[in-house]
Amino acid sequence: MNIVDYIIVFIIIVLLVLAIRYSFKHKNQCCGNCSNCSACNSCKRKDKK
Repeated sequence: MNIVDYIIVFIIIVLLVLAIRYSFKHKNQCCGNCSNCSACNSCKRKDKK
């Protein structure tokens, strides 16, 4: 593997870590589309659709 391959792997790992961090920080929050939302029961929005 050359340096470009390592950079691509590093970017993918960073994006994966950020996605996991985002999913844990926003757990059980409504996404705005309550009809298809898996967390709709715990949603605290007053204007549910």
